[in-house]
Amino acid sequence: MDNIVFKMQITGSLIQAYIYCPRKAWLMSRQIAGNQYNEFLAIGRLISGETYKREKKEIIISGGKIDIVRNDKGELLLIEVKKSSKFLETAKQQLLFYLFQLDKKGVKAKGEIRIPKEKKIITVELDKLAKQKIEKLISDLEEVLSLEKPPKEKWSRKCKNCSYLEFCWS
Repeated sequence: MDNIVFKMQITGSLIQAYIYCPRKAWLMSRQIAGNQYNEFLAIGRLISGETYKREKKEIIISGGKIDIVRNDKGELLLIEVKKSSKFLETAKQQLLFYLFQLDKKGVKAKGEIRIPKEKKIITVELDKLAKQKIEKLISDLEEVLSLEKPPKEKWSRKCKNCSYLEFCWS
């Protein structure tokens, strides 16, 4: 049988997962879901449901969901709501990916990461350097996703709270 090659759709969640752990991104890309009863996922869902109730929620852009989209003085603003600043870099890259996808379609936007519990708002803008970084990130992610088998597990402190723990360390 011939090998069928297909290009997986890259999403903001895959970008975020890849930065967190390439193996997690590979598993997600194969529609393998982690433990949906993981307490950290539950906390994230609760925060998402309880904050910014009057705002529009979960707008879909390029296969990903943006928590809030609003018109801010004539400029499109994408807002991602996070439970903590613990993984701020992954959240920032995820939001930059969404801004990059819109930019490719000719839509200019800016972004914010909001962390209600910490009362933080972090501005995120897609500049030339951020575009280059996102393009490299997408290329690296595509390389991992093209693997026939998942990348080898690699223990890290963050593994103990990961919803995919059982897929690596059972």
